[in-house]
Amino acid sequence: MNQPQQQPQPQGMGTPMGGQQQQVQGIGSPVSNEVYDVITTLQSKLKGLEAYRKFAQNGGNTQLWQYLSQIDQQAVQVLSQQLEQMVQAGHLRQRQAAQPGQPIS
Repeated sequence: MNQPQQQPQPQGMGTPMGGQQQQVQGIGSPVSNEVYDVITTLQSKLKGLEAYRKFAQNGGNTQLWQYLSQIDQQAVQVLSQQLEQMVQAGHLRQRQAAQPGQPIS
């Protein structure tokens, strides 16, 4: 009787078997963690500003939303400047994907 071949169980999104982080060839972020962090934080602050605008329109404590908006606008300015510096320094250029067996940098 033919037994069905067992398919390997997919690993979670975290650490692969053996406890070592590895990157599959061609899969991974083409930008550094630093660039990713700045872009992600900038996007989060911009979403926050939109939320504050909506909350202020709903009434209530308008001064609170204006105050928080001012703080986040300053953060957006700093993050935008940082991103611009990264672009000028060439940090947004795509990185080479790791070869099989190489650890993630």
